[in-house]
Amino acid sequence: MQSPFKDLPREVSVLIAASFFVAVGFGIVLPAIPVFAKSFGVNNAAIGLMVSAFAITRFASGLISGFMVDKFGERAVFSSGVFMVALFTFLAGLSQSYEQLLFFRAAGGLGSSMFSVAAGSVIMRSVDDANRGRAQSVYQGSFLLACYWWVVICYLTTCSIFCLLRIIAVFRCSGILLPKGRQNRQRR
Repeated sequence: MQSPFKDLPREVSVLIAASFFVAVGFGIVLPAIPVFAKSFGVNNAAIGLMVSAFAITRFASGLISGFMVDKFGERAVFSSGVFMVALFTFLAGLSQSYEQLLFFRAAGGLGSSMFSVAAGSVIMRSVDDANRGRAQSVYQGSFLLACYWWVVICYLTTCSIFCLLRIIAVFRCSGILLPKGRQNRQRR
């Protein structure tokens, strides 16, 4: 099996590493957002809007981000986007009201759109036609893996605990783990 980075330019590896760490941050922050929003005493619909604000803004600003890449360049837009995600995520943690939290989450979505569009532009420009699909899949796959690493860990932990409990139950039922006194009584 060959390395997924084989024959890819250095820029792609840098983009993948940067996006991976941004996505790890998403994975850490995302589960806390509903709890934090609830602390402002809002209803479930407002919590749903809070969770969706980032994604809605990211989706709605894609064309704007493309224009910015064309006007200011990939590097400037990518760097600014990553900076905006970090800044607005930090400010969201300091929010004093639901409205502030909603604004900072939405602004972070704009930054996310900026760095994603700029990264896609770099990949399309720097990777030849024969390797472009693999470059995109490695980039997107690393982003998704990093974003949802906690789901995988929780799933594997839950499965491991469940399997361990099943093994213990099988041994208990078969008499292997029964105390000595009980085993002697069962044989009679």
